[in-house]
Amino acid sequence: MCCLLNACQPASQNPRIYDSGISQELAELRKQEINELKYDLRLSIPKQKSMPVEGEIHVRFRLNKAQEVILDFREEADKIKEVSANGLPTSYEFRNEHIILPKNTTQKGENDIYIRFTAGNQSLNRNDEFLYTLLVPDRARTVFPCFEQPNLKASFTLQLDIPSEWVAVSNTYINKEEEREGRKSIYFAPTEPLSTYLFSFVAGKLEKQEYKEGSRKISAYYRETDPKKLAQLDTIFKQVMASLHWLEDYTGVSYPFAKYDFIILPGFQYGGMEHTGATLYNDNQMFLSEHPTPDEELRRTELIAHETAHMWFGDLVTMNWFDDVWTKEVFANYFAACISEPLYPDINHQLNRIKTFTASSLSEDRTPGTTSIRQPLDNLRNAGLIYGQIIYNKAPVMMIKLVELMGEDKFREGIREYLNTYAYSNATWNDLIRILDNKTAEDLAAFSDVWVNQKGMPTIRFAQKDGKLQICQEDPYHRGITWPQRFHVTLCGEQRDSILEVNLTDSLCTLPLPFPVRYILPNTDGRGYGLFIPDSHTLPWLLAHWQETADDTAREALLMLLYENYQAKHFTDEEWSSSLLTGLSKEKNPLIASTIIGYLGNPLRTLTFEKKQEMEEAMFRLSETHTIPSCRIQLLRSLIQNATSDRSLQKLYSIWTNQSDKQLNERDYTTLVYILSLRMPEQSKTLLTTQRQRLKNPDRLREFDFISRAVTPDTLELDALFRSLMLAENRRIEPWTATVLSYLNHPARESYSIKYIRPALEALLDVQRTGDIFFPKNWVNALLSQHRSPEAYREVEAFFAAHPDYPVLLKNKILQAAYPLYRANRQK
Repeated sequence: MCCLLNACQPASQNPRIYDSGISQELAELRKQEINELKYDLRLSIPKQKSMPVEGEIHVRFRLNKAQEVILDFREEADKIKEVSANGLPTSYEFRNEHIILPKNTTQKGENDIYIRFTAGNQSLNRNDEFLYTLLVPDRARTVFPCFEQPNLKASFTLQLDIPSEWVAVSNTYINKEEEREGRKSIYFAPTEPLSTYLFSFVAGKLEKQEYKEGSRKISAYYRETDPKKLAQLDTIFKQVMASLHWLEDYTGVSYPFAKYDFIILPGFQYGGMEHTGATLYNDNQMFLSEHPTPDEELRRTELIAHETAHMWFGDLVTMNWFDDVWTKEVFANYFAACISEPLYPDINHQLNRIKTFTASSLSEDRTPGTTSIRQPLDNLRNAGLIYGQIIYNKAPVMMIKLVELMGEDKFREGIREYLNTYAYSNATWNDLIRILDNKTAEDLAAFSDVWVNQKGMPTIRFAQKDGKLQICQEDPYHRGITWPQRFHVTLCGEQRDSILEVNLTDSLCTLPLPFPVRYILPNTDGRGYGLFIPDSHTLPWLLAHWQETADDTAREALLMLLYENYQAKHFTDEEWSSSLLTGLSKEKNPLIASTIIGYLGNPLRTLTFEKKQEMEEAMFRLSETHTIPSCRIQLLRSLIQNATSDRSLQKLYSIWTNQSDKQLNERDYTTLVYILSLRMPEQSKTLLTTQRQRLKNPDRLREFDFISRAVTPDTLELDALFRSLMLAENRRIEPWTATVLSYLNHPARESYSIKYIRPALEALLDVQRTGDIFFPKNWVNALLSQHRSPEAYREVEAFFAAHPDYPVLLKNKILQAAYPLYRANRQK
């Protein structure tokens, strides 16, 4: 019989080890004490999701001496049913999400802690016919008691008791199955050493398809029913195999885990998650429409390559603490780009890299909520707030520069040493830098300090003076730092053009001009990073003539440069939209056309009615006549999201009614009906009823029923729906919830929805506590990114004034999401 103590004697004099979450102090202490860790877990999963999941776990480990042991379990005390230590019932204290076992219950050498418990539901992601775990970064402790920190790797043995008609997948192969009385028990083989966040299982009604290549076999599990989408599995399998082969060849390390299976799930929170042997993917990211755009195809390939790269970078070698979580993401994104290159030989991959890495990173780095790549982390419960565009996309920008600095061959040599040195263990970024530093004369530590440890990006100004080019680099935060980097500058003269290679290592760089120069075009190879401001003569000329640039990479780089200058308010919405439409009408490259269309949405919000209507009509014409098929469909999708004139809405209504545009897929038509319901409230009921009848897949029907509540014109229903989102149990399917919140705050309701801002911001701490890693950012994006009014701006400012000590990591997420609102309401 276990009992709850009120006064265990602490073994440590540092009270922070008993904090809620997992403090860095607790993690460091346990790393010194716990060895040879193993988990033997059994869970009984009922068919009805309303019934609890009961579990038992044996936690086995070695201690150098008898001492107090602190396990993590983020549930209520009554969920702990029984605790024994080394075969004997034991007393314990449950405090601040920890099960604390006193010193007299443990022993030197082998220890076996047995706990019977009721599992928490938060990270079991339970649906009517399936469930899946998603335990990154610290959610394993919401399911079962454990030592929740990445540098205590363990072998997991799992037994699942499930309904007999269900299947189950986990990190390793199934050793045996036993059936009795409508239930079955599935026993999985022990895993390789894993961090808790990588342990995973999925159970439910799933279909299965296998693929073999040589001696390697991969299985896919899914719920999709559309035969046209399922036909894409062959492509998906082949891209998984190509990723595995590329990584084995590059690293010299064979695939380091028992198997590679993947599960494609509706409503999955992320694009993918790299659990060994049971990688999870979002169905919308993997099953594309019949007419996917090049962006969509590349995005899926890079997603597959990203999650596969994690098997080596993150799973085999794991960060020591989540302040270095970016180290697994930088490798995954950097190598995903490398893996994709041979699969798409006709794509300009330098262009694609700046379109993805650089553009995405700048979108966050320009905001007042920007961060350094490496961020301090005092407690693992805040680890999810470190994720964002900076670690996913600025980190690869940095990595490309690092490889350029030291050379590809030396870099690869260092990577192989890193993997072999820390296989099935943990490492820090500094561990890798030490290895790489030994292979080059360059000062990588100094390079790393600026690019990794400092936030923000440089402002780089260009001017001509006395026959020389002056390049001035400024730190917007006035710290006196400079970002070393190389990039091309194109000099345009009367008779000829020339390209200069710039190696910017200081705050001022002066270069002789080889001939009289009319225009100086910065960063035409896209390798540079920052806000590049051409001289006052070049900028207006470039706005009018960028589309005449013959080289695709240079044209994309200059387009992105102009966009950053537009964000900095160096020209007007009308000037910008005119330039974009002129460029789009001439564009032949689908990736650049995609960038242009993505930029059109900003000025569409703020142009005068007449100019906006002209712009919409021009977009409709191009959607019917443009030579690039993907451009036509992307224009239609942009119009669905942004069109407001009666004429445009009637065209969209006609398309929806007749389903006349075969480029649009079922998801497009569903999105269109949501927007039409918002823009044509008098027809909302008929629109939604008709669209629901068109849907056949049960998972998509469930999604429609969840989201469509947000587009009703009934304000009482909208208010009730918003209030329901304040409860965590109503936010479980996070992508759907974010969509609901975005429709509640749609521009068509801008004045009405201002009243939602403060309550939703007040709920953000709870959203972080109960949600997964991307949900706080997605929550504030859905809430704020569509607002532009002074009233909305004042609501955000009032929130900050009322919370002067608001957690910095969460405040940054708000500031990132609110950037368009701040830009609209602050002077240049």
